[in-house]
Amino acid sequence: MADYEREFQWISETEQDFQPLFKRMDRDADMYNQIEYALMDLETNRPSKDVVNITMNDPKVFADRAQAFMNDASMQTVVEGRHMSDKDTSLIENFDADIRYEIDSRLMARDISSHYSFNIEQACIRGTLGARYISWDKDGEFIPDMLPADSRYLIYEYGDKDLDRVAFKTIRSKASILAKYPRSNFLGTSKTGGIQEEWTKDLCRIWLVDPYKPVSEGQMLKESENIFGYVPFVVQGVGAGSMLQDEKSREHRFESIFANNRLLYEHLNMLGSILQTLNYFAFNRPDLWESDSGTLAKKPPTSRSRKTLAIDKGTRGLMPSAFKDIGQATRLFYSLLLGAIQRGSLPNIDYGNLTFPLSAVAISKLTSQKDAIFSPRLQAIALFNRKLHYMIRNQYVDGGYEAELGEEGLERTYKPADLDKKYKIAYNFHSVSPEQDIANYAVAQQALAIGMSRESVYTKIIKLQDPMGEIMKSRAERAEQLDPVIAMFRYGHALIDQGTEESFLEADLVAMKIENLLNQPVVEPEPQKPQVQGRSLVPLMEGGGGRGTPMDEDEGWASAPEEMMRKEERRGEVVRKSEAEG
Repeated sequence: MADYEREFQWISETEQDFQPLFKRMDRDADMYNQIEYALMDLETNRPSKDVVNITMNDPKVFADRAQAFMNDASMQTVVEGRHMSDKDTSLIENFDADIRYEIDSRLMARDISSHYSFNIEQACIRGTLGARYISWDKDGEFIPDMLPADSRYLIYEYGDKDLDRVAFKTIRSKASILAKYPRSNFLGTSKTGGIQEEWTKDLCRIWLVDPYKPVSEGQMLKESENIFGYVPFVVQGVGAGSMLQDEKSREHRFESIFANNRLLYEHLNMLGSILQTLNYFAFNRPDLWESDSGTLAKKPPTSRSRKTLAIDKGTRGLMPSAFKDIGQATRLFYSLLLGAIQRGSLPNIDYGNLTFPLSAVAISKLTSQKDAIFSPRLQAIALFNRKLHYMIRNQYVDGGYEAELGEEGLERTYKPADLDKKYKIAYNFHSVSPEQDIANYAVAQQALAIGMSRESVYTKIIKLQDPMGEIMKSRAERAEQLDPVIAMFRYGHALIDQGTEESFLEADLVAMKIENLLNQPVVEPEPQKPQVQGRSLVPLMEGGGGRGTPMDEDEGWASAPEEMMRKEERRGEVVRKSEAEG
């Protein structure tokens, strides 16, 4: 038993080292879960009496919107390797997608929506991602066992190049623990217990601990050999926060999305509580009763107000201190506070709160603020997925599995030799919004008007995933417009692909029409006049009509150079006629 106590000492000491980080996570979780706010007395540091407390929803709205943006981001898996064909890379990409489907299917059976959604919440609220992955065989069936780890209950220690030891605590019911570990010693009437799963490179130990307190002791439930030779956990922190190594910076490593506004949300709740309390007392204020008995009056007359206070005769008794300009100071502080909170979270354009149009450049400046929030977290998820993929691949190959993976009806079988190759896998995330798309299209329209190539515009401004593919589609559409034979040829093939009797008959008619067109003499098409570009979706620069005034017909809108020259000529003619007549 003494040996077990020495082994458990690492868990106890390491958890104490993580306490500053855990306290910060608990504070963020309270804002995220909208724990009710209570205005504290400045002297006693206890909840103030006679205060109408209010809890603002800004942190929750910000967190939900941020997670929604990240969930909407599209993930692209890219596999590269020397001497690997497109078939080889496609096979590995398919394996990655199919194994993730199998993992998500098992997680949904345990009431977890998906591993990606779990990671998004961890990246936004906790700041650290963690998971344990084990592949094993059950009656000839391949089992990809994934345990998502809430980093609030995860402690770890790195060796020279990888994880040296990890411990993760989950909270389970007393019945489920006794069903799996009948020798568990539950004290008192506790209905829950903490299961501490500890991994080293040699062993795996299971401990029973207190579920909600920092652990100081535990009961050994199980000990087994680690057959992998490494700790089967993946841990990845987000690239936001402090990398300073002083003691106070520990809690600010791998920050959450609340880092910039953590100290401001409390003042927002405080201001809201004070204003609501003043509103309450405006119609429910106390009345004063002046009589010969003074403050000794036992039964002052009742009124419709909140209460009646007895005072000495000839005096108004105890009066509240007067604060000058409290209304103006409150309005000024409120505007400063909301401005600071917006700068530390998402701009109003993402909440749909703007009441005036913006230019394309203004939209780009506002929406680029999201990059500081989302980029480090999406990058952390990409790095986490990369580590996890290599661990899954290694266990699959080393275990000699040959499993059928994927959605029902679309299953594929993978052999160890198919994956036993050296390659690089990367995950690219593209998070966009309609507002940013519109701004990009406006800038792209002007860039094309001054002569920039479509490839540069599609790649650097609109940021398409496949710019050359889009260019080829555009060329194909223009070819159909210029030559009706090409259009009818493609239409005929589309009819053949439908495979119905009617479509085959119509395809024969199309073929006859193509033959007639080819037998006709060739007529050179007349040169087309240059098309004048229409208005941009939003003004490129200023002129957004910030005060609701009508926008000028010409100013601030992207136009073709030829159209701009014609407008200048018309203006010159008007000026010359005015001078001649004047």
